[in-house]
Amino acid sequence: MIKDKKTGQQVVPCTLIGDGMVGKTSLALAFVNKQSPEENYTATVFDNYAGSVSVHGEQYTVSIFDSPGQHDYEEVRAFSYQDSEVIVVCYSIADSDSATNVKDVWMDEAKRHTKRKKPIILVGCQSDSRDNTFGQTDLITESEGQALAKEIGADVYLECSSLNLEGISEVFQNIVTLALKHRKRKSRIFSRLLRRS
Repeated sequence: MIKDKKTGQQVVPCTLIGDGMVGKTSLALAFVNKQSPEENYTATVFDNYAGSVSVHGEQYTVSIFDSPGQHDYEEVRAFSYQDSEVIVVCYSIADSDSATNVKDVWMDEAKRHTKRKKPIILVGCQSDSRDNTFGQTDLITESEGQALAKEIGADVYLECSSLNLEGISEVFQNIVTLALKHRKRKSRIFSRLLRRS
C-alpha cells in the first residue's frame, strides 16, 4: 500500500483513457482544483495529477495518470495501465464516435496491457451538453451510457460535467471504493493460496 509522503494518506493510482477532447483533463483538473477548468484546450501528452477525496470518513489521495487520447501514443499509455489500480474510460456524451471508440479502441488496448482484471469505471463526460443542445441530436442518453458500460463489463457507470462541477467527486469516490474492494479481494485470494501451501 502506497502512502502520500506529505499527507500520510493512502494513495490510489488510476489512469484516464479515451479520445482526445472528451474532457479527461478537465475532469482531473476540476477534481484537483475544485473549480471549473479554463476553456483553453491543450492536447495532453502525459500529465500526472493528485487530489484528495473522503470515502467512509477517511481521506485518500487519488493519483491520476492523464493519458493522451491520440491512438499512436499506446506505448506511452502502456506503463500507466500497469501502475494503476482502476481504469477510468471516458467519452463525451456529445460525441457518439468517442462512445464507439470505448469498445473498438480503448477497451481492447486496456486488455492488452493489463495482465489481471482491474476495476473499470465508464464516465460520460460533458453532461452539461444536454442543457445546451443547439439542435444537436446525436447526444448519448444516460440509458445508452449504462448499456455501453454493461457491454464492456465496467463496474460502474457515471456522468459528470467539469463545467458545472457535477458528478466530479462521485467519480473519484468510486475510484477509491473500487480500489479498496479490489485490494480486499486480492488479499483474500493471497491468504487462501498461503493456506494451501
